[in-house]
Amino acid sequence: MMEQGNEVIIEPVYGEGPLPYYPVVTDKKDKKVVAKIFKLPERVIPVIFLPGVMGSNLKNKKGDSVWQADSSTSLALLSWIGKGANKRKKILNPADTSVFEGGDIQAEGPKERAMFKSRRERGWGEVVAMSYGSFLPWLQEALNDHDTMIVNKISGSDKKTLREELMTKNLAAEKGESCLTEGEVALSYKYFFPVHAMGYNWLQSNLDSANIIKTRIETVIQDYQTMGYQCETVILVTHSMGGLVARCCSELLGGNKNILGIVHGVMPDSGSPMAYKRMKTGEAGKTGWVIGSNGAEMTAVLAQAAGPLQLLPGFAYGPGWLHIDGITSLPVSDPYREIYLQRTAWWGLCEERFINPENKAMDKKLQEKDWHAFEDIINNKVKTFIEDLRGNYHRNTWMFYGNDGERFPSYDVINWKDVSSVGYKNVDSQKIAREGVIFYPSDVNNQTTRIAGFITANDTHQYKKFTLAAPTAKGDGTVPVRGALFNSSGLKSQIGLSVDHEGAYKDDLSMNSRWFTLRAVLKIAQEIRNTGLAYVDE
Repeated sequence: MMEQGNEVIIEPVYGEGPLPYYPVVTDKKDKKVVAKIFKLPERVIPVIFLPGVMGSNLKNKKGDSVWQADSSTSLALLSWIGKGANKRKKILNPADTSVFEGGDIQAEGPKERAMFKSRRERGWGEVVAMSYGSFLPWLQEALNDHDTMIVNKISGSDKKTLREELMTKNLAAEKGESCLTEGEVALSYKYFFPVHAMGYNWLQSNLDSANIIKTRIETVIQDYQTMGYQCETVILVTHSMGGLVARCCSELLGGNKNILGIVHGVMPDSGSPMAYKRMKTGEAGKTGWVIGSNGAEMTAVLAQAAGPLQLLPGFAYGPGWLHIDGITSLPVSDPYREIYLQRTAWWGLCEERFINPENKAMDKKLQEKDWHAFEDIINNKVKTFIEDLRGNYHRNTWMFYGNDGERFPSYDVINWKDVSSVGYKNVDSQKIAREGVIFYPSDVNNQTTRIAGFITANDTHQYKKFTLAAPTAKGDGTVPVRGALFNSSGLKSQIGLSVDHEGAYKDDLSMNSRWFTLRAVLKIAQEIRNTGLAYVDE
């Protein structure tokens, strides 16, 4: 404690170990000094963040970073420009990659370091700073601002901490709208919420990632107990595909005994047609630089990567999301059989010509081998994961999703429009649309256009030109509302926001996604009353 005139400067005092000592605070009242002692919590509820697809940094077997996005202009990101399909396939092989821990982070201050392990030890360098670099420090501060709260109370200041602001802030959630109560805020200040991040290899099956995350959660709890804290359970905050990993860990692998609740941000619950679109056309912008800007580059990578393929629409998404001029909308009942494993139809998910860039001669035996490897991934990793996870949610689930069709239009259907300029007499247009194979124009990397047809009995060509219509549905630019919403007895609150998928947790003028996440974490924390970490007087 220091005094400057009549002003009292309050500084908590920490010991050399991980546990904080009592901060001693003094007031001046009519020349009498009053000592007030505040005991900082010895009970912790770790908050663990799970990123989305491409949200974890990756390295190769040599330990060299192969995917790292510290910023939108980082050399690691720019280095992907110009790499062809073959290099991408080799570099982004799920069998040869793992999580890289050396991503950029904002270093912690002395107060945070005195109480917990460093941010790097808590995994912050495993997730891409471009998407989460400002969110994690914000969440860490908002959930561990005990000294700020104490200073405000002792000094008589009208200032409020963020969680105190949430006692009067209406976020307009369509389900479960409820401000924090004074009692809920008070209880939350009896615990620390150290923020961790856990990256995972987004190229491998999410089932494999969930198994790893389950073990890491157990280790985090044990580590805090070893440090002298009381710790029994964690709260998960997820982004996009990280929500599927979290649900698998919690509900399919038995990890829910260590998980107090889960907050989902822009999760593709029943899948997204964008996963199909990317496979066929590649991706624009920075995402396309790395994973592929056209069908050839994207297919070479994704045909071997179960994780991104597990974002495809499953049975729960419903029928008819693939429209092709000239034939009935698909799927009628089974997207796996009717779309994803269609080997020759031009509109099938995986174009065989792109699976193996090294097979330039189109060797038939090698084609068979490559196709059956892809078929095995769809049947034994993609379909089983999607359908096993269907309808399984943590008992204490909170979620926000994107619902803006003007700023972030999304594909809730894929629409291949017939834009042919050539007309044929006595031609079966439906046959071309249904069974036509891809013709090989000079641009064999077709992006949003496909030329499909067949050779007739008299050796003439009949073909049509199809192009992909623009997205028009509400969503976040990647996941449409149709793929985001779900019903569950465990769903406590949901809110639709105007958020971009990749930047769902980035700072904006309203910070609504952050406000919702903070409130959800603190609401979930109230369930601590039902655990061994409850206080006797609660």
